Amino acid sequence: MRRVAGATLFGLGLLCVVAAAALAWLIVPALSQVPYDLKPPDVVVMAPNAKFVSARLLANGEPRIAVESGTLRSMTGVKPDYQAAADLTGDLAGNTLIWNVYQATDWVDEQVPINRAESRIALDRKSGAAVPWEGQCYNDVKVTKQDATTCEPGNIEYSGQLYLFPFGTEKTTYQYFDGTLRKALPMQYRGDDDVAGMPTYRFEQTVPQQEIEADDETLAGLIGFLAPKAKSATMNYEASRTLWVEPMTGAIVAYREQQHRQLVPDTGAPIDILDATFTYDQATADAIVKQAKDGRSQLLLYGRYLPIGLLVGGLLAIVAGLMITRRVAPPKEHAPAHAAEPEPSTVPQG
Repeated sequence: MRRVAGATLFGLGLLCVVAAAALAWLIVPALSQVPYDLKPPDVVVMAPNAKFVSARLLANGEPRIAVESGTLRSMTGVKPDYQAAADLTGDLAGNTLIWNVYQATDWVDEQVPINRAESRIALDRKSGAAVPWEGQCYNDVKVTKQDATTCEPGNIEYSGQLYLFPFGTEKTTYQYFDGTLRKALPMQYRGDDDVAGMPTYRFEQTVPQQEIEADDETLAGLIGFLAPKAKSATMNYEASRTLWVEPMTGAIVAYREQQHRQLVPDTGAPIDILDATFTYDQATADAIVKQAKDGRSQLLLYGRYLPIGLLVGGLLAIVAGLMITRRVAPPKEHAPAHAAEPEPSTVPQG
């Protein structure tokens, strides 16, 4: 029985070691990528006490462009395109998400739309970064008139991080996409912080003031209403962003973005047309934190606690099995049924 028990423990130990290796090398890598069926929560950022330009039609049909003050609400929604992802070929096949992204910014106090936009983007499932894809596009939808424009494939080149950071985010500098400049700029690791009981990495990006392009129609409208004495104008832009990233999942669990834009007419002082600081609303913060905590718990369970437990338990079982097997006593030699009688002595009797 001891031999059987020892062999059973030894086999069980080997099975535990193999299971630990399978978790570490097969299961965890599968968990460390964004699932195709993941529907990210809608992200809402709020900017109280903001200054911004509102363009709208009055009751009499007349257009009105003015600098307003109030609370801005910007919502970003994602709809994964499973079929487009499944149709990808080459290096993108099996490694890439296709997301349709919708954005809406509103003046909360007056329930007036400020901006609408739509885009399509390809993201790497592990790094969360944008990857080259011929179908990526961006469309700024007009809110003051009927707009039949569509998102034209190939009219933008996304790169760097946008909505996600890599699984296993590192303390380094990443490239983060700026939607106004339409290019990725460095975002640097600046320290460790605790957010909602989770360890996070804090990243910061600064976009220095610079002149940006504006289409002629928009610029003419701004000049006509805000600087009627000017003959021409340019537009300045600057921004700063701070992101708190849960490093195991790459989730952006806290967010702050400051944007400042100015109309600079050829006569008179610059005019602020956007001055706002955006942060997550409470519902968004709660949803993203919950998602990050769930993902972190899964990765810790299958990537650390279970493999370590299985490995330690397996090694103990192997050692115990070997010790039990070695302690089994060797079989005894049996004496013959009748002992041989001694041979007669040849010594003479006295």
